[in-house]
Amino acid sequence: METLYTSEVTSQGGLQGHIKSEDGALDTDVYMPTGKNNDDQKGTTPEQLFAASYASCLEGTLYHVAKLNNIDISNTEVKAKIQAVEVEKGDLQFKLDLSVNLPGVDEQKAEHVLKEAYKNCPLTKATKGNMEVDVKLA
Repeated sequence: METLYTSEVTSQGGLQGHIKSEDGALDTDVYMPTGKNNDDQKGTTPEQLFAASYASCLEGTLYHVAKLNNIDISNTEVKAKIQAVEVEKGDLQFKLDLSVNLPGVDEQKAEHVLKEAYKNCPLTKATKGNMEVDVKLA
């Protein structure tokens, strides 16, 4: 196995802390979400970071799969909605909804690209069987 890329992020202070990547590109406070729409906290939440990671990873994989299949895609959009759900008292789990827009691609080709991209996305592989996921074309 050959390492193609390595990223390192340090977290200090937990859910009222700070995260910073080794290259400084990511440098922000982290806070625990309260579930209220009027959060006045600055920074981000682990849930937002996870959703952003999944959306960007899947979108990158969509472009890769489309290229392998000689399908031209552009202006794609992947929306990732993450929910922290309580499966049992005190036991939290993520539920993920992914909505993918592939404008200008006929539905059959779009379904094929999405199915293959989802299956091959590194985050799909890393989380397989660990959360409920709903994937659909927008």
